Amino acid sequence: MARRSQGPEVFDLAIYLIASAKDCLDEPLIYGPLRLLEGVNKIVRMGETNPAFRDKFLSEMKEGVSGDILKVMSDRVEFEHALDNLLLEFTEELKRRTVRK
Repeated sequence: MARRSQGPEVFDLAIYLIASAKDCLDEPLIYGPLRLLEGVNKIVRMGETNPAFRDKFLSEMKEGVSGDILKVMSDRVEFEHALDNLLLEFTEELKRRTVRK
């Protein structure tokens, strides 16, 4: 049996994304963003157990991303607003990382 260099978490993420892609064909459209945010949560959790995936910014964003996922079920407008805010925060972090290079 071949060993996976990044651990089982990488395979778990991949299969989650594949299954989500299939499910998105039949689910309401709003579930797509929900599943993508859950993919981000899975990456953050991978960083908690595997240093190769550790990212300080992602760890700091964990609560925000997790909280925003719940908004999809209760308030679509608030969910969209939360996604806008997340995108802004991630964009600002991308700028910081790009400028440093």
